[in-house]
Amino acid sequence: MKRKYLAGPRAFCTRLNKFLFPGPIRKTVRMAGERPLYFWPPVFSLAFFLFLYGFCRFSPYGALNAFLERPWSTRYYDRRGNLVQILPLEEGLRREYAGPDAIDPGIAAVFLSAEDERFYYHPGIDPLSVLRAFSQNIKERRRVSGASTITMQLARIITARPQEPRDLFTKMGETLNAFRLEARFSKKEILNLYLNSLPFGFQTEGLASAARNFFALEISLLSPAELFCLAVIPRRPAAYNPFTDREACIDAAQRLAARFARSPGARDFPSYAALEAGDWEALSPRRFQYPQYMPHLVRHVNGMLAELRAGNKNAPHSDYVLSADLELQRFAEDLIGGHIRRHSLSRLNNGAALVLDNKTGEVLAWVGSADYYNQRTLGQIDGVLAENQMGSSMKPFLYALALERGFKPSDVLADIPSKYGSQEVYIPQNFNNRFNGPVLFRTALASSLNIPAVDLLYRLGVEEYLRFLSTLGFNFSAGVAEHAGLGLALGNAPVKLAEMAAGFSVFPRDGIFLPLRFERGEEQEYAGDRVMNSDTARLVCSILSDRGARVLAFGRGTNFETPFPAMFKTGTANQYQNIIALGATPRFTVAVWMGNFTGETVVGRTGSSLPAAVVRQLLVRLQGNRGESFLEPQGWVKTPVCALSGMAPTAACPSVIEEYLPLDWAGESCGWHAIRGSSVEVTYPPEYQGWFFSQPREGTINYSASPLEIISPRDNYTFFPSSGTGIQSIPVEVIGGLNGIITVDYDGETFTVSRPFVFFLPYTPGRHSLRVRNGDETAAVHFIAE
Repeated sequence: MKRKYLAGPRAFCTRLNKFLFPGPIRKTVRMAGERPLYFWPPVFSLAFFLFLYGFCRFSPYGALNAFLERPWSTRYYDRRGNLVQILPLEEGLRREYAGPDAIDPGIAAVFLSAEDERFYYHPGIDPLSVLRAFSQNIKERRRVSGASTITMQLARIITARPQEPRDLFTKMGETLNAFRLEARFSKKEILNLYLNSLPFGFQTEGLASAARNFFALEISLLSPAELFCLAVIPRRPAAYNPFTDREACIDAAQRLAARFARSPGARDFPSYAALEAGDWEALSPRRFQYPQYMPHLVRHVNGMLAELRAGNKNAPHSDYVLSADLELQRFAEDLIGGHIRRHSLSRLNNGAALVLDNKTGEVLAWVGSADYYNQRTLGQIDGVLAENQMGSSMKPFLYALALERGFKPSDVLADIPSKYGSQEVYIPQNFNNRFNGPVLFRTALASSLNIPAVDLLYRLGVEEYLRFLSTLGFNFSAGVAEHAGLGLALGNAPVKLAEMAAGFSVFPRDGIFLPLRFERGEEQEYAGDRVMNSDTARLVCSILSDRGARVLAFGRGTNFETPFPAMFKTGTANQYQNIIALGATPRFTVAVWMGNFTGETVVGRTGSSLPAAVVRQLLVRLQGNRGESFLEPQGWVKTPVCALSGMAPTAACPSVIEEYLPLDWAGESCGWHAIRGSSVEVTYPPEYQGWFFSQPREGTINYSASPLEIISPRDNYTFFPSSGTGIQSIPVEVIGGLNGIITVDYDGETFTVSRPFVFFLPYTPGRHSLRVRNGDETAAVHFIAE
């Protein structure tokens, strides 16, 4: 029997079923006992809503992607939680992020009461609000009420088209985008996005920035009255500005509070529903003074974060906890500034300091200049990152390389007049223009003697030293280090104070290099790269913390005196344009630079004592009156040696000291001292003859200890005439030989010279040949006089 259907909706459904579902499908359903008329419309409706949901959930939404990737105002805190800076965005906009846990449910309830009471019960649009607004607007024949939900307002903020007309098509677009937001986020996420993006005017977006800008408070510290005031400001920012029209703002806030008290949610938050007159009278807006601490460090870290964010969408955008300590930072700034002010007459205008935790590599203080806001002294230049010549403060790295290559602290280095090079002859000088003759390796480093350092670099090689420095984190500009040549030993290649501190911290860290860390981490040791043997690092610590070894150059000044073991190294460069000091304990490293960014040299006799005093005071601040000792080298043992020759002492040695020597060392007995009658006679190796005869000294030279050698001029030297009209001459020095007389052949002219073999040749332009003979030994060089 053929089934009959009534006209109307049931007939429409039947026709729709026949159109959408072919006969075989309908037949299959009938065989299963189903009635298509009642089965397929719900299925069709479900399919339609699934399609709509899929479109809203997965359709491209470029504006949302850009919105989610927009930057936030980064809040910087020090390691103790003190606010350091809050950086503005473009054009001074402040938009801080507050996570869901930072917004109390009561705070959310107030904003929901103000904007969207049925937020949790609608899918993005509120039909009841639409009907209410429609009836009110029809009745008044003008727009007196809106029906925008929080989701629709967020969609409008995301689109960010303030000049677009508010017509029907705009509303339809907001409605569609509201559905898309509801399909992609939970209600809690939508509310959090809204409260963090709500425009309050006056370059302020988001509840966190509004609480700070209008009441100088964190969100959690807002009173109920202050919160109601903030809730009404977005409606009319100019009219409800509490700074310019406090009464209007309070009046609107009171109306909102009264409505909130009548709402069902008021029962859950009684403190927001029971405001009294005194609460409103106590309301007082306060402008927030944004802190500007650690300007150079924050600028540097923010630059690094910008690079990180450019390649990583998940990089942090809001809070950053610095490893630095604000209290220590301000102490360091006061030290630098105080010394600069006291020595302003010495044309000393700037300084920088960097303090590191050796255990973690964390930066504890970063002072870029004496005054960041002083334009005259170029205070915005960061002295921690500026490249400057660091002078003798670079020497510990050279001596560490020498220890790595087999040198010992007891080795003797020659502090005598020396020349290096060929066409560009390099003649190093000590800081006091004196020569000390033979000095032990330990003394040469601790007293910062120049000539032994240059001789070490000459023997080790510039290229090898550069490779070693690169493992310590030094990054020289292209060609600079190669151009410096042997001057690298004296720190004449520009480097950064940050590199100096990181490199110097390797010594108390037992030979491990750690890059600088700027973010507060847990108290733990980080794995780094071993760049030198642990015993090498420990020997350098021993030398630079040896108060007696530095007396030759620095005396017994108080700038290196601490109540705990500490190591120091200082340096000057460019005629006191740069003065540097480094200091460290097993736990902390401090680096200080003073000078001028303008290129002016420091006048007077300040020397490196000023930065050394700052280093000492910072270490005392960090350590107090006690500290642990540096570790002893494991493969070395303190052994008596002759204080002059560094050899195993004999009965003739007048002074014996203890020095670290390898455990398996079988040293040669000292041959420099011998007992002659009732006195001790000193015999120096032949390379010291020029120094020995430069002034009256006791002792003699062991000429036979060296083969015949012309040490000046070297082969292929090129001499250039000096300016002026004085007599030109070429100095010659020959060492070695068994006899006391040498025969000299200079361009075919022959003459003899007696010991010491030091004499001068007339300056004649051209290429010259010099040959000397002593018995069966000969030596020869060729040189050019321009």
